[in-house]
Amino acid sequence: MALTGTLMKILVSGGGTGGHIYPALAVATQLRDTYQAEILYLGSDDGLETQLVPAAGFRFEAIKAGKLQRFVSWRTATGLARVPVGMAQALQIVRQFRPQVAFTSGGYVAVPAGLAASANGVPLVMHQQDVPPNLSNKLIGPLATRVSVAFADSLHYFPAQKTSLLGNPIRQEILDIQRTSVAQARTALGFAPDLPLLLITGGSQGARHLNQVVAHALPELLPFCQVLQISGTKLYEETRHLAEETMVGLSAELSQRYRLVPYMSDEMPLALQAAELVICRAGAATLSELAVLHKPSILVPLPPAIGRSPQEANAAMFERAQAAIVIPNDELKPELLVERVRTITTSPASLLTMSEKVGTFALPEATRQIAEAVIRTAKLGAGLVPGVSEGGKN
Repeated sequence: MALTGTLMKILVSGGGTGGHIYPALAVATQLRDTYQAEILYLGSDDGLETQLVPAAGFRFEAIKAGKLQRFVSWRTATGLARVPVGMAQALQIVRQFRPQVAFTSGGYVAVPAGLAASANGVPLVMHQQDVPPNLSNKLIGPLATRVSVAFADSLHYFPAQKTSLLGNPIRQEILDIQRTSVAQARTALGFAPDLPLLLITGGSQGARHLNQVVAHALPELLPFCQVLQISGTKLYEETRHLAEETMVGLSAELSQRYRLVPYMSDEMPLALQAAELVICRAGAATLSELAVLHKPSILVPLPPAIGRSPQEANAAMFERAQAAIVIPNDELKPELLVERVRTITTSPASLLTMSEKVGTFALPEATRQIAEAVIRTAKLGAGLVPGVSEGGKN
């Protein structure tokens, strides 16, 4: 679908954590490179997008977005106080930029972005990543012109006539890394190519309990596998101290099988490809990347503060399909982790089954299809394309 007329302006928003930002950037990149669209990325002034978006070469505007905490604290009141300020900022930015369409990928900043777009008559394409919608998407979902969902289990949450199963946007780097063999990826990272590599990540913000359990399990894990642990920047020092304490007495050979890093960005696709088994949270973006790369996993979903965590629903979906093993956060102990890792990594049949099952969730064309949906929505709004139903599975 080629663009016609003047350069199309598109507002993109999604933020807070990498799970919302990377999919938004994937779509933004597709829109820029394929359709030569002018992109303005609207993000929060305290989210990871303040670093990632400018680094990706996009124009970035920050607002004060209020985050509803998953627990009651003074930050809840502080976050709520930011909402009217952020809303006013978003309205002004949208009025000045005058986009033809807006795309949001979730996170609390998507609310003012979506509301500002709707208030200015801008068509909105909203992407739902997790199986159940979070508060942000529940608020702006009724305003969306079109909704894309990542998993079939999400279709029933939204009106069928405006909802499509398109998958989660996947970074091009993830798609490209499939051309690199597992052994090559391990070698590139400095690991032995012929020894299973266990990758542990709690997401961009880290996961303290997961970090602690893995650190305590190292003496039992390292005799039969290598470990690459991504702690999260804020949790790096405490994880490093704990890991060093638990590895006292291990031989130099075994200790060298462990590597701890605070965060991975450019090398993350390589780390995923190198892994025999991934231990991680159950964020939708992560699960979609595991699916494309056919990676077996042990999922430790983020526990809820009130009600049910979206990650629990994501993990349950994967577990029902035999695509992953799920361990609830509160049940995760070093002994249980070692037992599960040993069982999976020493069973070629288990690895093969999980690899095949997780692959059934892969929708590698998601980025391209969502970008097409954004462009089509803009043209429908401008009356350039005859209005037709876009509902159902595309």
